[in-house]
Amino acid sequence: MAQVKDDVLLFAHPSMEALADDVAEKCRQLVQTGKQTQVQSVQVKRTIRWGKFPDDFPNLFIDNVKECVSRDVVFLASFHSPDVIFEQLSVLYAVPKYLARSFTVILPYFPTGTMERVDTEGQIATAKTLATLLSAIPLTARGPTKVVIYDIHSLPLRFYFSDNIIPRSALLPW
Repeated sequence: MAQVKDDVLLFAHPSMEALADDVAEKCRQLVQTGKQTQVQSVQVKRTIRWGKFPDDFPNLFIDNVKECVSRDVVFLASFHSPDVIFEQLSVLYAVPKYLARSFTVILPYFPTGTMERVDTEGQIATAKTLATLLSAIPLTARGPTKVVIYDIHSLPLRFYFSDNIIPRSALLPW
């Protein structure tokens, strides 16, 4: 008898919820047809409360966070604006601490990717800064978080990340 796998828990930034629903539906179709044996069912979770304090800093809360224990967790992120990066990093840093078995962050594009090098003294490579922030995501029970970036702009950016992160370009065959 085949062992039944737990659903993958898929969290998303509010700007990515429609895409999260599409991903879950596509996975559901693949599982039902049996065309993909490596695909697990995906359960979209809308249990992150994305509030703000009066000073505009994030007031975040994950309802039923114990569901993350020993589960594969995916977060669909969007760093489309500096205004939303800090709140999402706060969530990304918290999930592994709730004993997720594994953690994958899907990032459609790396917004600072075109600033990966310094051409003139005084210029700041902000891609390195963002990679450093993502590299601070804590380890999960199975090790480093995998960060999948669809549009990384420049492949050498992968080497800006520390060993605590496994950066992957979704456009390369793995």
